[in-house]
Amino acid sequence: MAPAGAMADSAARALPETAPKNLLEVAAAQGSFSIFCDSVERAGLTELLNGNGPFTAFIPIDAAFGKLPEGMLETLFRPENKSQLADVLYGHLVPKRKTVVEFERWDALKTVNGRNVAIQSVNKQVSFGTGKVMLPNIYSSNAVIHGIDRVNLPTN
Repeated sequence: MAPAGAMADSAARALPETAPKNLLEVAAAQGSFSIFCDSVERAGLTELLNGNGPFTAFIPIDAAFGKLPEGMLETLFRPENKSQLADVLYGHLVPKRKTVVEFERWDALKTVNGRNVAIQSVNKQVSFGTGKVMLPNIYSSNAVIHGIDRVNLPTN
């Protein structure tokens, strides 16, 4: 009979890989979206983005947050501005999964909070609002993520 530790080791190897990761897990592992992940937590949207979705997430890369007006991110991160931060983040989430090849079909996409955001695909370069897609088609269990180089701010 094999030692108990050996059986546990072989049983662990026989188990299938962990379940596919959701949007936030994939975004965190990517390494380019840490400010977005922090923003989601501060805005109270973790449960939504850990849910079933499906979403198309146009996530600003960390460098995109550096392009915001000076002090804006710090202001949005204040607890009293939680709803404003959530509104900014909602403007980057579209219901349903959409890959970059599909974007040629539309000139705007409706976000989860009902805002229409312009989308453009020219010579395989996709723009969503003011952001250009830099990291396309990153798949998760509940979303397709597209890393963009700007934070889209609400116009109202």
